Amino acid sequence: MMISDLTSFEVKIVFENTVSNGNFMPGYGFAALIYNHFTENYLLFDTGENKEALLHNLNQFNVDVSEIQKVIISHNHIENCGGLDGIYEKNPHIDIYIPEENLITYKRKYKESNVHGVFDSMEIEPNIFTTGQIGNYIKEQALILQTENDDLVILVGCAHPGLEEFLYNIQNYRKNIKAIIGGFHSFRKYSYLEGIEIIGPCFCSEHIDEIQKKFPDNYKKIGAGTSISF
Repeated sequence: MMISDLTSFEVKIVFENTVSNGNFMPGYGFAALIYNHFTENYLLFDTGENKEALLHNLNQFNVDVSEIQKVIISHNHIENCGGLDGIYEKNPHIDIYIPEENLITYKRKYKESNVHGVFDSMEIEPNIFTTGQIGNYIKEQALILQTENDDLVILVGCAHPGLEEFLYNIQNYRKNIKAIIGGFHSFRKYSYLEGIEIIGPCFCSEHIDEIQKKFPDNYKKIGAGTSISF
């Protein structure tokens, strides 16, 4: 499929600790709305900690919950999944992708939804992949968007297993990583970020200032209301 103007995805930040303009609400946590031009579908990666801010910010982007086809939860922490109840109340038959270890809990709670337990890397829909669950103590998945030009855009929730673990795993795709956005947690192995055009640490990232200093031309400030096309 040819994508008009070479735009494959639009990534809109709908939940974050800060806001990029005054019409959006801040909140503890992370959520990114993805519009996939290959399928003309909306997907949501994580949901922040509460439904009020999430639904308000979706409305600011003029997106109705009924338009969202799939929700991918990086891991089962309230700041990443707390807003899911608000999505479920308005769109109960949605597809939910959750790390395999949380499958039973989510099937019981979201009985009308199609809940998928993710163990290995898989294609969720054309050009959108999950890494599969990574980590030992906390199982977590990241999301991979593959553009028309074969560049990769990586979305991470908190990167508890270590951001380097996700980046090492993603190297198997043998594609150029154009952007990485989300929570980097305590990550400091900065050599893994070299060559990435857009670096957007936010939410739980402990060393944002240091990353900005090391990568001043690549650093991207992220807040609720931020929108980036790839």
